[in-house]
Amino acid sequence: MGDGSDEILEVALKALAGGLFVLAFAALAEMLTPKRLAGVFCAAPSVALASLIVTAGLTGVGDVLASARGMQIGAAAFILYCLIAVPLLRRWGTWWGALAALAVWGAAVAVGYALAPQGLLALRSGAASPPALVP
Repeated sequence: MGDGSDEILEVALKALAGGLFVLAFAALAEMLTPKRLAGVFCAAPSVALASLIVTAGLTGVGDVLASARGMQIGAAAFILYCLIAVPLLRRWGTWWGALAALAVWGAAVAVGYALAPQGLLALRSGAASPPALVP
């Protein structure tokens, strides 16, 4: 198989696994009350978990570690976005407030990537080896 078909296979497996996890988490969410919390358990965690599982199976621990760190940085930046968005929307209106909150998210992600241990890009390219998994 060529590089292109390997990437297509990886994307297809991630989509399939993500869909299955979304269904499983949605079934779990149906059992939760209040219902407004159910959405928290549906899409994002299940797709992230499926993506990590497929990545581990296809490319190994180094890429999983880099992906997990990226997810952590994105989640932390999203929390900051959520905290800052409401005051910015009230102050500057919908368009400018949302744009300013998005800029804050982007800055937080950039800082997170810059401060990430060993650098995420170094892990993906194989320049730095992932830590040994020794119990």
